[in-house]
Amino acid sequence: MNKRRVAIALIPCILGVIVAARYLQAMASPESGQPQFTDAVTYLAAGERLNAGHDLYTLGPGDRLLMIDPRISPAALLSPPPIAVLWRPIAALPFGFALWIAAVWIAVLGTTFYLVYRTGLRGAVVATALAPAIGVQLASGNMAAFFPLLLTLAWHWRDTAVSGAIVGVMASIKLAPGALSGWLVGARAWRSLAAAAMAAFAALAFSVVGAGPSSIADYIGVARSVSPSPDSLSGLTGVSWLSPVVLVGGTILAIGLGRWPSWSFIVAVVASVLGTPALYLSGYVTLLATLAPAASQTGRAAQVGTIRELPIDNGIPH
Repeated sequence: MNKRRVAIALIPCILGVIVAARYLQAMASPESGQPQFTDAVTYLAAGERLNAGHDLYTLGPGDRLLMIDPRISPAALLSPPPIAVLWRPIAALPFGFALWIAAVWIAVLGTTFYLVYRTGLRGAVVATALAPAIGVQLASGNMAAFFPLLLTLAWHWRDTAVSGAIVGVMASIKLAPGALSGWLVGARAWRSLAAAAMAAFAALAFSVVGAGPSSIADYIGVARSVSPSPDSLSGLTGVSWLSPVVLVGGTILAIGLGRWPSWSFIVAVVASVLGTPALYLSGYVTLLATLAPAASQTGRAAQVGTIRELPIDNGIPH
């Protein structure tokens, strides 16, 4: 293992841990008014409510208290039902919460190290710029912590249906990753698109079984009532349609870049981040996945189904 590359890859990881430590220390203060690993606690509470037979999207007597921002939504959970169903066994295990946090840290830091190690200084610049997002993600424990890893795997398995299944699962958990369908369409990866649809349907069935038939309708009601987050493009500009336009526009652009799969993938990843109306600083960690094409680059054109993989450095066919 190249020691210089190891040292470079460790820099954004260490910076992320330092940021996380500062956030966790601030959260531990009684004045903060919020628990450590805030998003993970929200998921824990959702799993507990389902296990107790309580409503998923509203708090009732005996439910774990949560910090709810009424400016965004009065709902106790803003995510689709699959994440809550996934948390049912985690919430039932005495060590489930700690296991989730450990998995978050391993996924984020491990993926960061791998991508920077593979891409060198280019990756170090990107990951270091994202160090604040990495740190906040480590301190919040959001499901999006696994997205850089999942997207890196989707790119690695881009010539198989596995990539589509990953996109389908991600889109069922947080809707914005559906922008990656533009990458699949542009690459004419029809098997992957079919796998994405099947994965999304399986997640729907998973929700119905684990959270009840009404959970889907309940989430649609919540989604319609949610206001853009203050950190989203819509929230920052006050233009309510800006985030959806970026999401849809990025998806269409990714389709148009189908001849250049690397750029198509990168554009779709960026659109999935900037186009979500539920964007917070921690969500930018997904941008680490824009390094995946460079991390797997072999220096020669590779075959991706019927589409030639083109080098990412200049976008010109070799």
